[in-house]
Amino acid sequence: MHRRCIRDDGGPSGLDWLRDGFAQLGLDEPRLLKCAAGGFYKPEPAFSVLVVDGNGYKPVVESIDVVSLAALRRSSRGTSRTLEHSDDATLWDAGDGVAVLEFHSKMNTLGEGVIRMIHTSLDRVERDERLGLVIGNEDPRTFTAGADLSLVLRLIGNGDWKEVERALREFQDTAVRLRRSPFPVVVAPFGLTLGGGCEFSLSSDRVQAHAELYMGLVEVGVGLIPAGGGTTELLFRFAGELAPYAEADPFEAVKRAFQLIAMATTSTSALEARKLGFLRDTDRITMNRDRLLADAAARVGELAPDYVAPLPRTITALGKDGLGNLRYGVWAMREAGQITDHEVRIAHELSYVLTGGDGPPRKVTEQDILDLEREAFLRLLGTKETQERMAYTLKTGKPLRN
Repeated sequence: MHRRCIRDDGGPSGLDWLRDGFAQLGLDEPRLLKCAAGGFYKPEPAFSVLVVDGNGYKPVVESIDVVSLAALRRSSRGTSRTLEHSDDATLWDAGDGVAVLEFHSKMNTLGEGVIRMIHTSLDRVERDERLGLVIGNEDPRTFTAGADLSLVLRLIGNGDWKEVERALREFQDTAVRLRRSPFPVVVAPFGLTLGGGCEFSLSSDRVQAHAELYMGLVEVGVGLIPAGGGTTELLFRFAGELAPYAEADPFEAVKRAFQLIAMATTSTSALEARKLGFLRDTDRITMNRDRLLADAAARVGELAPDYVAPLPRTITALGKDGLGNLRYGVWAMREAGQITDHEVRIAHELSYVLTGGDGPPRKVTEQDILDLEREAFLRLLGTKETQERMAYTLKTGKPLRN
């Protein structure tokens, strides 16, 4: 394992700012500052820090209990530790049989390049017989902002609907493969973890989350529903939590998933994400961001010895009765002026997916619901209102209520 090294925040402007501050206060400039003509830190040939007595730089000793991708990139070991690489993502050998997949696309969005690298990484981990895979990175802002909407709009603009459907199927297949790989996959989210990033976290074996976590399925804001397995997973997860209680009303699971998705609810912390249902009791939280990847890698090590991939699940879809209950609530909100006509349509599509369609109660598989969510996503994508929402959000970063 490798640890994160101290970051270099002491460039020339920082040094000048410190010197000006001491001068304005009428204080003597410290010797360490006088000796720091080239900065407090030097990245080459080895990452070093200026020692307290000002007599030169001393290499930073890496801690064995922290995984640092930044340190790997800086060191001569970085090349040998790179298992796979593309413009959008890199697969690293983190040691002890664990691989770490790092996104580095713009805002870590989940475009075609990232999706391809996820499959390449899963293939490589299986071929090398490694213990498992961690998906995480060290971006200070966002784990991932979700799917690449600009790509979707370009395909729509070109009228290439077959390619849109193919890309959506591939996104769903990726989520399913994360769950069903023959080794543990642990996702290490932090900061902004939206849309597809939330869906991939939901589809993983375990989540090792940083305490500061803004996780949510926010697709409704751009006129869509989660169709990368997020709608399906919340339905099956909440239904599974009620299964041990014979007297429980199964509609409560449907309603809970509907409210989370329809309101685009986002957690303000990992603890709240657990309360909302985005994290399970078996998922864990790391307080120190520097330890997040190491904790996730350790979780892979715990799960690997007796790991068995989860079996496909079934539930009883509520059908027309549950659909009627949800749509009545939507009608009441529209009558009260709380939602727009297009938001009514989005809510109706979401209701249809969560209840398994307008039919009698019946057993359904995960694939049945995945098919419904994909079809609903494509229908919404074909509307002028949803396309306007997507374009507006990409341009302004804000939602459009139309």
